[in-house]
Amino acid sequence: MQIAKNFLILRGIKADGRISLALERKPIKVATLLDEEQFNHNGHGLLHNRTVFLEDQMHDWAWENGRFRYFSRVAGVADVLIVYEVGDVFFCPQCGTKKEVLDTLCGNCGHNPDA
Repeated sequence: MQIAKNFLILRGIKADGRISLALERKPIKVATLLDEEQFNHNGHGLLHNRTVFLEDQMHDWAWENGRFRYFSRVAGVADVLIVYEVGDVFFCPQCGTKKEVLDTLCGNCGHNPDA
């Protein structure tokens, strides 16, 4: 699962793109926040259509010369997740235990991903 490690939330942003907002650096991802409680509960997981709606650069958002525009079709006004850094979290497909590395034995149930 991909998680947001460094991010900010812009509250109540109109999705028509007419207003630009100052952002010092370009985001690597932008998403409309759908379920903030679940987003926080699962460690800031970027689960498309569950916790967030991942937006396409140039189609739904733009950043140029320190100015950000948001023109999503998902909502008229939304809380917008600006992501600057992401990371990956892995889980055992057998028991669901969180793992640090994808292709390792599960310390909980012993599941072997190479078997």
